[in-house]
Amino acid sequence: NWINLQDYDVIMSFTYLIFKTKKSITANNTKFFNLTKNFNFSINSSSISKIEKENWKLILGRKGPIKYAHNLAKEQIKRNKTVTLKVMNEILAYCNISINEEIFNSLINTPSIMIKNLDINESKKILKDNIGSVSSKIQIPGVYIFKHKLTGDKYVGSSSQLAIRISGYLNYTHKPTGKFVPLILKDKLSNFTLEVIPLVNNYNFRSEIVLEQYFLLDPTFNLNTIKVANYPSGSNSKPLFMYNRDKSILYYSSTQQIDFIKNLNISHFTFTKHLKNGSYYLGKYLFTREPELNTKIKDISILNLALQLEKDRKLFNKNKPLNSLSRSVLMCLENNSIKKGDSNQEMLFFSIGKCVEFLKNKGISATQVSLVKYIGTGKSYHGYIFKYV
Repeated sequence: NWINLQDYDVIMSFTYLIFKTKKSITANNTKFFNLTKNFNFSINSSSISKIEKENWKLILGRKGPIKYAHNLAKEQIKRNKTVTLKVMNEILAYCNISINEEIFNSLINTPSIMIKNLDINESKKILKDNIGSVSSKIQIPGVYIFKHKLTGDKYVGSSSQLAIRISGYLNYTHKPTGKFVPLILKDKLSNFTLEVIPLVNNYNFRSEIVLEQYFLLDPTFNLNTIKVANYPSGSNSKPLFMYNRDKSILYYSSTQQIDFIKNLNISHFTFTKHLKNGSYYLGKYLFTREPELNTKIKDISILNLALQLEKDRKLFNKNKPLNSLSRSVLMCLENNSIKKGDSNQEMLFFSIGKCVEFLKNKGISATQVSLVKYIGTGKSYHGYIFKYV
């Protein structure tokens, strides 16, 4: 009897055997070892117990609660019957969520906002009035549904920060992976409708995950490649806070570390170092997972906080050389009535390259060389004014 493993399985199998036996794996343990594109590997099963084989399956994702959840979801979609509370709780068991009938009915009957024309300014105003903007201090969680006007193809997603997530779609800044994002880049927003379901009830669980899972079990959502809602775990689900040194002022908080990296231009290494050591970022900010109940919440938008940090970095890193292409750039609409901090008219990019990438995604022919010539001049470049921060 032989166990045949390939590709990723081999690496994980090696790892498991090394930790299990506390010995290196030699050629004597193998019958066939071929470092080719297909990467085949066989191990004599006589040296492996039944328990170890089961552990392999767990390590490789062939068993366990998440695999069970995916199987349940596939079976439900195949049956194409009404989603019941029992089915929902069985699938959500992998992330320790269990709801009752009252909550279930409340969630699936939550009022929604329908946007039929995504390419007009009025639609953006409706969204801002109902879910806020990317710079809103308090982000509203919820579910969003895109539907293709011609084909009827549908995609559902959820986020604890609806405004930020939806902004990525409206500005074409999400990476072109899966089925949906490449399609929206190809067919553009004008060919889609958007239904938004804000969830304002404060349950002791991620209600947007539950509602997204409900829709994922509907076979008409054919643009979703994964049918089990992604539940953040570990470091991605624990709250993170950014205070001043004595924790008397709260500047920013999020359940995801990526928000600090993406929104505030703090590198993963730097953030992790200060969080672990309890040291002060730029000599004045403290990252922690512990909430301070008596703190004052700073009334500042994400954009203005990012601008404040850029100024702090200049002072803190004044002796470090800075390449012009790596400098942060503030982009504003060519409009004399721009209000400072208005995220609909101002955008901060942490490098010229990021700014050019944004312009290209909007169909504007832009290069770093041409953009640099306009920064700080006050002259319009494709309808925008740029300046270094």
